[in-house]
Amino acid sequence: MKNLDKRHYIIIGIWFLGNLLQALFTGLHSDESYYWMYSENLSWGFFDHPPMTALLIYLGHAVLPGEIGVRLIFILISSITFALILNELNEKKDLFFVSLFILSFPLIHTHIAGFMAIPDVPLLFFTTLFIISYRKFLNNPDWKISIFLSLILAAMIYSKYHAFLIIGFTVFSNLKLFRNKYFYGIILFTVILLLPHVFWQIHNEFPTFKYHLVERAKPFTFKYILPYLAAQIAIAGPITGILVFWKFSRFKPENQFQKTLLFTILGFYIALFIISFKNRIEAHWIAAIIPMLIILTYPLIAGDPKFKRWFKRIALPVLALMVLYRIYIALDVIPNTGHLKITFYNREASALEIKKLSEGKKVGFFNNYAATSNYIFYTGDSAVHLSTPTYRFCQYDLWDEEMYAEGEPLFTVQSKNLNPPNQLKIATGQTKGFLTIEKYQSLNGLTINLEKTAETENKIEFFFLLNNRSGKTIYTQHISEPVLAVMQNKTELTAVPLTISSKKEKIANNDSALISLSLSKNEMFRRDEPIIFYTRSKENYRGEIISLTLE
Repeated sequence: MKNLDKRHYIIIGIWFLGNLLQALFTGLHSDESYYWMYSENLSWGFFDHPPMTALLIYLGHAVLPGEIGVRLIFILISSITFALILNELNEKKDLFFVSLFILSFPLIHTHIAGFMAIPDVPLLFFTTLFIISYRKFLNNPDWKISIFLSLILAAMIYSKYHAFLIIGFTVFSNLKLFRNKYFYGIILFTVILLLPHVFWQIHNEFPTFKYHLVERAKPFTFKYILPYLAAQIAIAGPITGILVFWKFSRFKPENQFQKTLLFTILGFYIALFIISFKNRIEAHWIAAIIPMLIILTYPLIAGDPKFKRWFKRIALPVLALMVLYRIYIALDVIPNTGHLKITFYNREASALEIKKLSEGKKVGFFNNYAATSNYIFYTGDSAVHLSTPTYRFCQYDLWDEEMYAEGEPLFTVQSKNLNPPNQLKIATGQTKGFLTIEKYQSLNGLTINLEKTAETENKIEFFFLLNNRSGKTIYTQHISEPVLAVMQNKTELTAVPLTISSKKEKIANNDSALISLSLSKNEMFRRDEPIIFYTRSKENYRGEIISLTLE
């Protein structure tokens, strides 16, 4: 931090205290409560993300309770990231403008130097450390800096998988690295540090990569491309983003370090643009390159008096609106309007309201892992996450939290899109429906294995072996009326009750049952597309699920 003086530290201190107050008064974002659940079940990996976020939440929550504890370590390291960016810009004259410039980037307020407990914060911290250390490596490579880089690279990957893009584009920008012995040392040490996470992925059959690379992929469509392109301007600063990209388009690297930053920024934009052909791009995915964009464009804008004046005029009102918005989301006494702060609004009040409505019953949530986590965080009670057959997989599919309510009545909460009964507007302003399951029975652990198929002129018959690995008896003759069903393109084609299996009343733990299901060739299904088989109850919560392709 050799480029910082007392005035810089005052700015950093004010920003740190502001984020601390924000964390104290703002309810947890829906994702934050989900990541808090990670921290309650520490592991070397999780379904959606690597384990760094869980570890940091665990450490902070061990020091302080509530929202402030969940966010404590993130506020600390995001403030250090803010300081590192200031140090790199090395601005000692116009501290007002450099602060205005940095804070004009919306993601600064949340993902980079903000208050939220999300994976982008440690990713950005370690990425900023990486680019600073990489510059030192370029100037004077040795084993000391190589080992330090290995630690940082491992920490980046343990934070978020976007780190692979940063690493890949760094190497692509400098192919001479392959002639550097220290480069291979960095690879070796980094791989060794990542082995625990690799073993976790192998043990759990690579759930993260299956989800992000396969399950999230959709057919080619144009509908995600334009929103992605428009979002990039806004993320570089509403309106001021135009000025940032104008100057960036005229940037010419003068050395290998600047070339690396340029390659990484462009590579990120191009990679996510290509992904947008088949998937929706979350706006914050670009956060990883924002510090690099700041470092490259600040000297160009600050060194152009005309551009600088226009930037100030545009950025000041935008920054004022950002600050007002942060105050708005912090104060639940100010009602939510539309969806402006829905992910933060009255989260504790809604959890306590649902607990009261349950009248002492165990509580479950359909298709909402965030609401499940939110309820557990604010009430201190356990809860069950239930998934319909078409809902995405999440970390709850790797846990056995559902055992908490096994065999008992379960008060469940459903979103309006599931057309639930007993709809009510709750404290968040959202409309929810409430359904009581008379006697909950989880179908998780009853695996489905295809034994053979038999095809006639009119139908295809599938023969399955159901293996009970749940650790409990699963009753086929049950009030929940469990069935084996099949669907394609999110439409259920047919279902058969588990009572027609070879075990007509129950399947004991470690026991098996044979069952068959037929599809008429007159059914509206395509042989060249995946067919999904799954177990479900009459309330439509699923158990295990497999995918088959006939051709």
